Amino acid sequence: MTSFQSQCYEALKKVPRGKVITYGGLAEMIGMPKAHRAVGSAMNKNPFAPKVPCHRVVKSNGDLGGFSIDIKVKIKRLQEEGVMVSNNKIVDFKSILFQV
Repeated sequence: MTSFQSQCYEALKKVPRGKVITYGGLAEMIGMPKAHRAVGSAMNKNPFAPKVPCHRVVKSNGDLGGFSIDIKVKIKRLQEEGVMVSNNKIVDFKSILFQV
């Protein structure tokens, strides 16, 4: 695992159940605001899921983005945390967005 990946995973642990963060927001948390694509790559390689909850990382418009296993698993994990999803998009996105 790279140092960058480790930083991403540690920061993501701070996002509570029932909240989501954007790829860009997570990049900001680790002090690299332009690294949103690299954050996505790190989430795709997350060996600690679901303990490190990469399912909570979404696109800046509320779309779910990708998921290495199956998007249905991401939806299920979010819904188990009380996050509503419709048409692969977070419902009431701004109200559950974790603020950096």
